[in-house]
Amino acid sequence: MSEGSWIFLSHSHKDFDKVREVRNILEEKDHNPLMFFLKCLSDDDEIDDLITREIEARSWFILCDSENARSSSWVQQEIEIIKGYPEKTYAEVNLDDPNVDIEKAISQLTRKASIFLTYTRHDHDFANRIKTELKAEDFGVFSALEMLQERDGLGSLNTEMRNIAQLGAILLVLSTQSVKTVRQNKEVEIAGRIYHEAAGSSNVILIYRDDPAAVLKATRPKLRSVFEDLTAVDFSTGDFNENMTGLMRQLRAHQWSD
Repeated sequence: MSEGSWIFLSHSHKDFDKVREVRNILEEKDHNPLMFFLKCLSDDDEIDDLITREIEARSWFILCDSENARSSSWVQQEIEIIKGYPEKTYAEVNLDDPNVDIEKAISQLTRKASIFLTYTRHDHDFANRIKTELKAEDFGVFSALEMLQERDGLGSLNTEMRNIAQLGAILLVLSTQSVKTVRQNKEVEIAGRIYHEAAGSSNVILIYRDDPAAVLKATRPKLRSVFEDLTAVDFSTGDFNENMTGLMRQLRAHQWSD
């Protein structure tokens, strides 16, 4: 099982070969596609309670549209249930269109569902708490720290952070201790470049573990302007769960540029 998100595929069983292509793309991105085919059900049956409860428990959906799907009362019931929950996030892909780029059609969803956490060892427990909460809501959470350490140190950090920023959101955990490290200073600097090169659109969100003013004071002066540009969530005050709700709302609402 990968660290990626669980993504429910709503589809007609008659489109299995085409849906398999969607599944393969998701698996290549380290996500976990959920495909259900209950042999005991026909298109004339009402949707099984098991599927209803699975939909209620999931956050991310791909609606595979086709002539087969539109003629299936079962699939149409699935779609009605999914769209009936405003907090659910879904993408639609037309399997009958030979010109559709499936990967592009689902890219907004796969990017929103992909989170890359980067933090120093000092903030490991705090970052792990955030990871646990995100995974409970079906976000795929990857350790950017581990991914970047597999490369050749700081020399390739610029390239790797840019690559990761195209795959999902980077959550950069900041504390008064972490901003004193060489590595995090470099990460903040690169995040600023990504922001400006994207004309004010950033796939990096700052997570303040400590008071933002204290973090800013502990930061190298030339990097302080970066903190003003990037989106941030302050966990140093307020209720942790409420802060998580706000963070997840931002992640789901983010629109990615192609």
